[in-house]
Amino acid sequence: MSSLEAVVQALRRSDKRSRALPYLIHAALGATIWVTAVLLAARVVPVETRFQLAELGIPVMLAAVGIAWIAQRPRPHVLMQLADLRLGLQERLSTAWERRAERGVMDDLLRQDALQHAQRDRLTQAFPLRINRKEAGVLAILAAAALALAVLPNPMDQVLTQRQADRASQAKAASAISAVQKKIAASPKAAPVDPKVLKILGDAQQKITQAQDPRQALQAISPAEQQLQQLSDPQTPARTSTAQNLANALSATAAGNAAGQALNSSPSDGAQALRDLASQLQSLSPQERAQLANALAGAAQHAQDPAMAASLQSASAALSSGDVAAAGGALTDLAGQLDSLQGQQNNDQAIASAINGLEAARQGLAAQANSDAAGSSSASASGGSSPTAAASAGNGNGTGNGSGNGNGNGGSGGTNGNGSSGSGSGAGSAAKPGERLYVPGQPVPGQVVNDPTPLGPGQDVPLTPYTQVVQAYQQAALDATNQSLIPGSERDLVRQYFSSLGESSP
Repeated sequence: MSSLEAVVQALRRSDKRSRALPYLIHAALGATIWVTAVLLAARVVPVETRFQLAELGIPVMLAAVGIAWIAQRPRPHVLMQLADLRLGLQERLSTAWERRAERGVMDDLLRQDALQHAQRDRLTQAFPLRINRKEAGVLAILAAAALALAVLPNPMDQVLTQRQADRASQAKAASAISAVQKKIAASPKAAPVDPKVLKILGDAQQKITQAQDPRQALQAISPAEQQLQQLSDPQTPARTSTAQNLANALSATAAGNAAGQALNSSPSDGAQALRDLASQLQSLSPQERAQLANALAGAAQHAQDPAMAASLQSASAALSSGDVAAAGGALTDLAGQLDSLQGQQNNDQAIASAINGLEAARQGLAAQANSDAAGSSSASASGGSSPTAAASAGNGNGTGNGSGNGNGNGGSGGTNGNGSSGSGSGAGSAAKPGERLYVPGQPVPGQVVNDPTPLGPGQDVPLTPYTQVVQAYQQAALDATNQSLIPGSERDLVRQYFSSLGESSP
């Protein structure tokens, strides 16, 4: 070596090489521990981004170890001391380095002697490459464990899949409500209740989006439908019927035929036609006035709305008495009532459109909620029979433990026709504890019902776990609600009942 600085540079390069491999193993070990911990935690708690989170720890660990590798770089005098110790130079290098600034005769001799012993091949041996076998063994074990955790099936994947499906169903429901909002806002016939309808839909959409699952989202639909129904005028059907009767009566007259046809088109067109008819009463013949008066009297007799009936009666009486001015005023009042009816019908159309949108959202959420409940039931049932056997329905032989003998539904059973425990409630004498009763079950639509096998004296009633038969009853109940005029809130109760059975089955 030509100088002590060159010796220091050579020792520093050797030290960097020797420390690089252990620090890389440190980084690999830290990253493997992080990945293993994340994958292990993901088997207990559902984590959607577990692989991204595991990958994030690798560069972080490499950066942290790299900073430590740079920060712990030894100083020159430490390098000299380590080289003296490991190469057996008897403190030649460290002494020469300490007295490098001195210019005495002995100092020059010390530096020359140190440089003579500081050969390049010997300096590389001062910091050899070494691997901690224990650390490497731990790294190999943890790497194998992390690989196994990444490859083996994760029980939380089903939970994550369900969550994704739940979010998708809630997003679809919110999108359906948003489409209805846009349709109502863009409608050419603006209704007075449009702002209130849009607000109710917006609140329901927000609750559905923020709900934890479809079951909770369903709870926002029925209150919204009730609020929408409260916006409708209960007298609208009666006024609509009265307007239709008036249109039929006027269409049968020569003078009011045009007004009747216009009224059949819409209440607003009919209102304008009645105003035109009121202005033409003076030019009608006595026969046409009498015919029109009779038509108005007949419409008044069949009118279901008191206000419109009064206007019709007034117009008929005025025409009959020859008071054309009073008859025109009564027809003008009736035209104003028809304009009001047009606004009420526009309100009902907006309300009906909003309710249809909520029902569309309800169907998607209910389907997903039923799917979640079915998944929970299948996951909680262990050692049960196959779905085919569980689907067969029979009359249930059950043990009656209740308040009395009443009408009840026996459980649906397996292929042998024996059902689960049935229960009944009603007026009558209570069953004694342990007494076995036969309760005929309600047949499931579309399935063959077999008579139960007769029991011999002292023979026990065969029982089947309800988890094996609840799916058939749930499907039958939901099919029955879809085929009948049952309010949406009542259908929610049916779904919630069977969902609660699936959750409490363990």
